[in-house]
Amino acid sequence: MNMENQPTSGKTRSLSILVAEDNLINQRLIMAALARVGHKVDSAADGEIAVEKYRENTYDVILMDIMMPNMDGETACKLIRKLEAERNIPESDRIKIIAVTANAFEDDRDRFLEAGIDAMMNKPIDIEELQRLLFS
Repeated sequence: MNMENQPTSGKTRSLSILVAEDNLINQRLIMAALARVGHKVDSAADGEIAVEKYRENTYDVILMDIMMPNMDGETACKLIRKLEAERNIPESDRIKIIAVTANAFEDDRDRFLEAGIDAMMNKPIDIEELQRLLFS
């Protein structure tokens, strides 16, 4: 994970980000990198907890690991999109969900987009690429 180079694009708005990641080391690395560039971060150890935290809190972005125990990221994303629909949240105002995965193939990308995932990135995470995705 490249955490040394901070973005210089002038986009410095602090975001509230939920990191849904079951691997504690990855979770801590991602959270530290995000906090270091000024974002407020929270964590969830699986998709089930991520959905519950989404219900209880307000986030700008969710970084969603795809392969997690109890509930995977794809299922969690579908549930979050269903909750947004039930709340009549317009598509333009829905939360940005970025899939984070170590094993992404082109056919997975289509399936993730169908599930409501907005963007995808591979592990290990590059903080500059992540910053770009957060503000795109």
